[in-house]
Amino acid sequence: MTPESLAAEVSSLFTLPELALRACAVMDAPAATAHDLIEVIELDANLAARVLRLANSALYGQRGRVDTLSQAIALIGHKAVRDLVLATSAARAFHDIPAEFVDMDTFWDNSTTCAVFARLTAHYLRMRDAETLFLAGLLHSVGRLVFYARRPAEYREVLRLTQDEGLDLNAGERKVFGFDHSALGAALLQGWQLPERLHTAVRCQLDPTAAPADYARDVAVVHLAAAQASNIAPCLKTRQEPTQFIPDSAALRSMQWLELTPAALQEIRLETLAASLEVIEIINPGTSIIY
Repeated sequence: MTPESLAAEVSSLFTLPELALRACAVMDAPAATAHDLIEVIELDANLAARVLRLANSALYGQRGRVDTLSQAIALIGHKAVRDLVLATSAARAFHDIPAEFVDMDTFWDNSTTCAVFARLTAHYLRMRDAETLFLAGLLHSVGRLVFYARRPAEYREVLRLTQDEGLDLNAGERKVFGFDHSALGAALLQGWQLPERLHTAVRCQLDPTAAPADYARDVAVVHLAAAQASNIAPCLKTRQEPTQFIPDSAALRSMQWLELTPAALQEIRLETLAASLEVIEIINPGTSIIY
């Protein structure tokens, strides 16, 4: 079994809906206009409402009220709309995961927090296409959902190894399957024909030193965002202050590679705390966040 074979096995189970594919096709067309995109989005009232909510959220810092789709698309851009379509589609696709492995609200809380931190970091660093890193952050653990859904018995063995032998989940996955969730997630995104930049960031997230030079900064951002999300996301439900973030050696290397100071990191953390609650509810409506 390889990541590609397992991803291909679930390709019919976890597919992007027709509306998502149509919206992406419109946005990828060189001659497409905002009006073309609006016509597709208006076919799904829930999606249209989410686009408007995102444009009015703290993530985009809009001071005036955005009331129309044309205003929203002009503010957040085509790529942000594409990523919202893909993000909400992914959240809907993975809806029947065994509860013994994961609480899905908690999973999307963590994933969305990672996405927000990745986007804000990329924006702070003035990196190109910061929105792509939002999607990479959101989908950084999607491979784990495939494991849960398609190989539950084997994943119970992974959990046993973490308890009995003290392995972390990533090492347990590699021992049982021969690869971990990052490789599987990247293979799934590649099967969805998403950009190379996106699936490379997911594939290399656990070991940024293995990233190709062209994508090294992207991978460092996603790696750091995942570490931050683990620290921040559990506190969102209870409104508690996150504990102080103490970077491990890999996170320190990512900070150094990105030339992010502790002060800059703290600034991005505070922005992430402010923006994540809204975005979580947009991506995964009905989540059990306490407001």
